[in-house]
Amino acid sequence: MRGMTGASRRIRRCLSAALLTVASSAPAASITPVAPVGIESCDAFFAAYAQCAASPSVPEVARPGIRQGINKMRDSFRDTVMRNEAARPTIAYQCAQTHEAVRKSLIEAFKCDFPALPAASQALLQSTPPSASAARSSARVAPPPGPEVQQVAKVNAYTEVQNHLVRSHPLERQLAEYRRDNERVLKLGTKLGANAWYHFGIVDFDGVIDELEKAVALPGTVPEVDPQARQLLAALREVNPILKALTRYQTTREFKEDAYKFAREQHPILVPKVETAAKAMDAYGTALFERELARDERRMATLQEDAPARRLLATSLALRRAVQRFEALGPKADTASFLAALSDVSTANRQLGATFDGMSPKANSSCTGYADTVASVIGHGRDVVRDIRAKADPSQPAQLFNDTYNRSMRDRESCQRYEGRVRSD
Repeated sequence: MRGMTGASRRIRRCLSAALLTVASSAPAASITPVAPVGIESCDAFFAAYAQCAASPSVPEVARPGIRQGINKMRDSFRDTVMRNEAARPTIAYQCAQTHEAVRKSLIEAFKCDFPALPAASQALLQSTPPSASAARSSARVAPPPGPEVQQVAKVNAYTEVQNHLVRSHPLERQLAEYRRDNERVLKLGTKLGANAWYHFGIVDFDGVIDELEKAVALPGTVPEVDPQARQLLAALREVNPILKALTRYQTTREFKEDAYKFAREQHPILVPKVETAAKAMDAYGTALFERELARDERRMATLQEDAPARRLLATSLALRRAVQRFEALGPKADTASFLAALSDVSTANRQLGATFDGMSPKANSSCTGYADTVASVIGHGRDVVRDIRAKADPSQPAQLFNDTYNRSMRDRESCQRYEGRVRSD
């Protein structure tokens, strides 16, 4: 049972990675065409805006905000023209100006496919602009996107940092291996050649620190994650020089000259700093995870009770809540809350399955596949509880729980991609 806490933490990292990878690498989604304004430069602008939103580089979590920006500006421009036909030249000019500003902002944020100004819009900007007062009025009606786009860009950058950490820096596992191997060395003495004192074997954090510094410095605020991001950055800056010094020490074989003295001296300094960094990483991943949960809770409240999109979102939310309960499990943990969470998942999944069965035409096979995979996740979770209660080793069903959950995330993404009736945005 010693491995249970470590297993649950590893699963947290894998689960976070699955969630965030889905957000950051979602394939191009279908974007509902926007109703035309009836002004050439405006319609070209909104078509380009929608094309950006559908780009593979735009995370799924960002699409609702971008679509909302499209709709707000489109409605503002259309309403202005409907109220005053004389405003057409001003609106045409404003659309051309906004096209340039928004294109620059979104390409910087997402590296998305946002076509440049068409020739007609370029000609407008080279002509004499409408009166200053009209331009100011139009600008007030349809301002370019601000805080919402900035926040989405910052969340996207934070997500990329988390993905990098999960892929390359499993600190808790490596720290456990470091302690285990060095305890063995101390018992056996130092007659083990190059491995007489085990070096903390991970690469430095230079790349992650650079990414995180850029993410923290982006404009806008993400109050749920910003504090954890700053704490993580400080922790990584603290441990990074020690890791780099130990890497140089071992790769240049200086340890042979000083009989591992430097490694032993660094040990009491290294371990607490790595522990601090590991805790900061966990808090950072948790903040992103919980922010996503809260966002989906708000989104679900806007959907009709029996809508397929709501059923799908309800099942996903129930499953992620069960994951949170799973993370709290340990060798002597009370498993009742985890079992209750799995029961909630089962109820939501049965309702989802019934909804899929009642859809006409039938739901895409990836959607029914998602419901089947969720049922498997529930089964593996119950196996974990069984082994904990029997004081057996739950690591194998825990790994199956993790792997199947990751597969469920991919199935859900496929369902949303191929079945328009289940999209919640």
